[in-house]
Amino acid sequence: MKPNVVLYGTGRFNQLLLSSLIALDLPIGMAVMDSGDVAADQLYADTQVAAEGCTNLNVKIATQTDLVTADAIIFGDIAQMEAGAERDDALSVVMPRLRNFIREAMAQGFKGKMIVASQYDDLLTYFAQKFSGVGVSNCIGVGTLAHTTILNNTLARTFNVPLDSLHAYVVGIANDHLIAWSRSTVGPAPVLSLMANEDINFDAAELGEIEQQLNATAISTNDALRAQAVIKILNGIFFDRPFIGSLTNLLTITEERVTPLSTPVRVNAAGVSKLVDVSYSDLEQRQLDEIGSQVRDTTLAIEKGSLEEDDDEDEH
Repeated sequence: MKPNVVLYGTGRFNQLLLSSLIALDLPIGMAVMDSGDVAADQLYADTQVAAEGCTNLNVKIATQTDLVTADAIIFGDIAQMEAGAERDDALSVVMPRLRNFIREAMAQGFKGKMIVASQYDDLLTYFAQKFSGVGVSNCIGVGTLAHTTILNNTLARTFNVPLDSLHAYVVGIANDHLIAWSRSTVGPAPVLSLMANEDINFDAAELGEIEQQLNATAISTNDALRAQAVIKILNGIFFDRPFIGSLTNLLTITEERVTPLSTPVRVNAAGVSKLVDVSYSDLEQRQLDEIGSQVRDTTLAIEKGSLEEDDDEDEH
């Protein structure tokens, strides 16, 4: 049965995701609800024409009634992010739109899954679930999936091995993360053990270069990479292609608070779930705990009204 999906957002991400879906011709009924100020039928006229060439994919402009039958909502960039904009300035615009849209979706009877591909997806995944009340297994953010994909591709080239022989993950949040080297393997061998192999050109310098690549590249803001991550999630949920990936999830509870972090989870028709609690090295766990602590502090501050306070200060 063809899933019905609503895409809510604006800007280049929407266009790239739709172009990718058209190229793949996935069997999806896609309804687009643009969160910007320009009429959607003008913005997506060319996209709708292109979709007419698809056998399986349908693209239309969404109405409120599409929220009733939607099996999933994809949140793109809910507002245009200006280059160099501060996080709280961006969120002060995005958060009210997110809350109002979700309120309308739930009033229409939405009961599906939420896939958050926005920038700051860790925070928006947390608040999307909080505003909607959907089960935590049904609220997923793209997290560090793109970072993990790039890491595995880099390691496959470095070691000249098939991609499916690698298991390596980037954990944390999209703009503050670490490579879980202690859990990374090539076939049966830990990646770190290969540093002692004189036949393989892999040492501490190479390891550092890989880390710099993931830190220096603006992966979390790259529209094409986020679109690829969404398509992988859609395949996992709706098209019987389950996978284990590093995604923002709400399955970690610390100090009685949910902590939105990107960690290895299983994605399938049931949504997102943990197979086991992953054990990291002591250093990695401390780093991940620090990231989690900062995220919890941020969610708590927003719940206490920090974004509204920023708005008040801007007005004076």
